[in-house]
Amino acid sequence: MVVYCGMRQFIPILFLVITLGLVAAAVYYLSRRFALFFPTPGMKGWVWIFSLGLAFAFVGSIGFSELTNQFVAAWSLVGSILLGAFVLLLLSLAVTDLIHLLLKLSPALRGWLTVGLTILLTGYGVWNAYHFRVKEVTIPIRGLTKEIRAVQLTDIHLGNSRGKKELERIVRITKELRPEIIFNTGDLFDSKTHFNGNNDVLDPFRTIGVPHYFVFGNHDEQVGLTQVLRRVKESGVTLLMNSVAHYNDLQIVGLNNMAADSQSFDIHASNDSTTVQSVMKSLEIDPERPLLVLHHRPDGIAYMAEAGADLLLTGHTHAGQMFPFTLMAKWMFGYNKGLYQYEDMKIYVSQGLGTFFSPIRFGTHSEITLLRLVPAGSIRLNSLGYLPQQEKEATITANAPTFVVKDAETNETLYSGKTSGPFYQEDIRQEVMMADFSALQRTGSY
Repeated sequence: MVVYCGMRQFIPILFLVITLGLVAAAVYYLSRRFALFFPTPGMKGWVWIFSLGLAFAFVGSIGFSELTNQFVAAWSLVGSILLGAFVLLLLSLAVTDLIHLLLKLSPALRGWLTVGLTILLTGYGVWNAYHFRVKEVTIPIRGLTKEIRAVQLTDIHLGNSRGKKELERIVRITKELRPEIIFNTGDLFDSKTHFNGNNDVLDPFRTIGVPHYFVFGNHDEQVGLTQVLRRVKESGVTLLMNSVAHYNDLQIVGLNNMAADSQSFDIHASNDSTTVQSVMKSLEIDPERPLLVLHHRPDGIAYMAEAGADLLLTGHTHAGQMFPFTLMAKWMFGYNKGLYQYEDMKIYVSQGLGTFFSPIRFGTHSEITLLRLVPAGSIRLNSLGYLPQQEKEATITANAPTFVVKDAETNETLYSGKTSGPFYQEDIRQEVMMADFSALQRTGSY
């Protein structure tokens, strides 16, 4: 245990050293490449300016979560955008190199193409990060007697890049979806920017008008859990801290941000000695009623399933947020985004609404999740689009505002529903984990 705690304290320093080393290597590499693109006498000076600007961005983007000064907040916002742009600059350089293999571009043209592509990708990434999509997911739950219409909010990350205006937009879209209950799975804050005085950043939550349950995440702990929980409670939201609530047929377990068990090594876990394993064993759960678990991170899955959980709602991953980190996230997290099945338990991992380290999304989307929790057995399609009992191929057609699944041979309607807003037909897809279970997903864009 002593070794474990010591390693946890060492990890942030190791991460910082490795990151700085990679950044330094990337700066050196870029300086050599741009010296080739633009062989001018003043290029070394520009490289120094670029390096200092990157250092400015790096310090500003990660160094001030503890401060509330508005100047520092602006510095952090600009710095975090520049840091994301740096990643996209490396990506743009790789793209122009591939183009050069085909078209044999001049060095100067390659340089300007790299710069132009970086600006375009950065602009799109910032726009995409603040452009919220609604993803509708239908999930059968055993033991439900009627459908529950819910919304999951997660990873909003109020701080230097997001504030009350963004939360007002989130609440407006949420209310348009007409949920009867809200599940909020943490990382509501990522800096103390909004902790000045009697800040009203969470006031929009007061207008929702339906039950709203919250569990905290690792960033909420890092910026000051006591202040976060006080503000959440004052906004009319119900805190679930290793406790059980009830709504209609549902038992709702809300877990603190913690490791799966005492043997798990997890740099995001709190210093709390409790674990998912110990808490799930200690709670009074009725095995005859459906059980929904809220936990910020997709950890401790086996212990939740062992306790009889039917559904876990979680976030944390951001689905990697921006390419190429999306590839890393798929490798790091066993449950990265979307819907999964573990034994008899469904798992839904939201991509979240906010961003971390840079307000840029590239290859992912900022997501509000509309959940239609329906009685089990009301939808039956498997992953190939077949009804398991009849082995009939199914086709999916969309004509807003309806969504229809039909038998491919007889044209018989197997399932139909209505969308909650505009959606793209190419985003409609099925995700099915077992023969007697399916979930139909569709995405709306606001």
